[in-house]
Amino acid sequence: MKTLTSRLAATLTSAALFIGAAAQAEPLVVTTGEYAPFTGAALPEGGLVNGLVSRIAQEAGVEITFEYLPWKRGLELTRQGKKAASSYWSMLEDQNDLVPVGPVSKDQVVLFYRKDKPIPNFASHAEVADITIGATLGYSYFPAFWDAAEAGTYKVQTTKDDIANFRKLVAGRIDAFIINESVGWNMLNTQFTPEERASLTTLEAPLATTEGFLQVSTKAEGGAELAQQLQAAFDAMAASGALDSARTELNTLLGIGGS
Repeated sequence: MKTLTSRLAATLTSAALFIGAAAQAEPLVVTTGEYAPFTGAALPEGGLVNGLVSRIAQEAGVEITFEYLPWKRGLELTRQGKKAASSYWSMLEDQNDLVPVGPVSKDQVVLFYRKDKPIPNFASHAEVADITIGATLGYSYFPAFWDAAEAGTYKVQTTKDDIANFRKLVAGRIDAFIINESVGWNMLNTQFTPEERASLTTLEAPLATTEGFLQVSTKAEGGAELAQQLQAAFDAMAASGALDSARTELNTLLGIGGS
């Protein structure tokens, strides 16, 4: 009886230590960046996408925290396994060591241009071969855009951030700027004067509609299992309608249209 009691006590002690250690475990770190209204440290619930990622993680029973970093650095740290995941990215040409979860967004990518320097709604890249398009460093956009740029079909100037690209466009130093449409109008509404905003418009047809994903590191401890857990939670929310409800709530909270 004494031996049985001792073993039982040891088992209960080990279980208590395990539970205590689990309770004290730090949240998994998800890198992200500033990309209002979808991601942002000062935005309600961290923005539309990060708010959705938080709800997916909660559904999966996973505690996360967001770390705001330059986009490229955050992705690289995730790829190296130094961070658990990165929010959010389109499917990457190099998916090594990363598993996409989602899609957590559907983004419409457009070209903004100056009304006094119109560009055509082109059917082929040859129609815009002479224009210079601004792009932001660290953004993946979509493969066809960079393929055409590398082939010299049109000229691309990269700049450190979206605000700088819009300022170049307003000043006439580039002919167009590629950006998510909702992000672009949000930025113009909050960072530019009414006159500057009124001077710009977009092509009627989007360049692309891309899906965004939470990229989970397989090099981080338990990364492959984490990706499966989060994707299962996403799928369950999508099937039950909870995902659409969450998007609607976040859109209302952020004062934007559907993504």
